[in-house]
Amino acid sequence: MTASPTAKILAEAIDASDLTQREIADRIGMKNANVISMMKQGITRVPLSRIPALAETLDINAQTFLMTAIEEYHPGTHEVLVDVLGLPLNDTEVRLLDLLRTTEASGIVDAIGPLWKYLETLLELVVDSCPDKSN
Repeated sequence: MTASPTAKILAEAIDASDLTQREIADRIGMKNANVISMMKQGITRVPLSRIPALAETLDINAQTFLMTAIEEYHPGTHEVLVDVLGLPLNDTEVRLLDLLRTTEASGIVDAIGPLWKYLETLLELVVDSCPDKSN
């Protein structure tokens, strides 16, 4: 059986892991370890709700794993997420989002104001240094 893209990501992560399928199942809160094997082979879909726990347990990128599963299982939803929200986020966007979330969690009241001013200034510098493309 040819594995689905989602199953392929899962299979590669499981094969690279030192964990048994039983240990993986326990860590993500599944009672039946056989389901892990079925997901790995593409026999059954990976439940979207289990992707964060699987990604953490197997040390894989949760965003890539989730977007792959959504694209495979729900192509219409994937298209809307890409068109409306601009997903998936690139590495820079993820790092900025993590920075904002960290500053908010640390109790800094207004991190976005100073950060936004800095980004606007940086963007102006970049635009000013670009050659004029109208020629």
